[in-house]
Amino acid sequence: MKKLNIPEYYPRYYTATDHPEIIDVENANFISILAKGSFTEEIFYQRIDLLKQAAQAVADLFQDSGKGFELSVLEGLYWNDEEYGQHSISHVFDTGPLSELNYRLMIRLQEYVTLQHIVAAKDTLDPIHKDLSKGIEFFEYQEGKCIQMLHKGPFIYEFETLGQLEQFAKENSLSKRGIHHEIYLVDFTKGGSQENLKTILREPVGQ
Repeated sequence: MKKLNIPEYYPRYYTATDHPEIIDVENANFISILAKGSFTEEIFYQRIDLLKQAAQAVADLFQDSGKGFELSVLEGLYWNDEEYGQHSISHVFDTGPLSELNYRLMIRLQEYVTLQHIVAAKDTLDPIHKDLSKGIEFFEYQEGKCIQMLHKGPFIYEFETLGQLEQFAKENSLSKRGIHHEIYLVDFTKGGSQENLKTILREPVGQ
């Protein structure tokens, strides 16, 4: 039985060009893990691995139901606490210390997945991960109007792409109104090569 491929089912959501553009993003459901800290830390990658295990466990619940789906790609939301003040589109990662950066790692699910399925999937995880798995939860995101652009290559150069998005927002009288969003079209590992990465950088905006 063929499983549904979520990126193929929602092609506009998972597609961006190499120049800034405006997109209206539909509401979506995710399995996610909420945390704080630097994306350079080992625990960041441990959370990614655990989230993928939990997401696969959710998918396994539907494998014989006729509603089977393949595991989708990793995504992340990143923001600073209010105490560090307002930041522009291009300064999400240098407004406050990385150790205080908030992030939500997430993987999109089909609309028929519920909180109960997430709970059931968490119960299948190895008890050794009990502390980390407490942060795994069901998350519904209503993003709406955004600007976005495809970033190619290492994450360290994202500031250049974000600068283009910021300039595009100014030229179109758009203001930042939400959380910085990244969609990782290519898997990455700690210490691995980043030369071939493709990442959608997305920013909610308003007039």
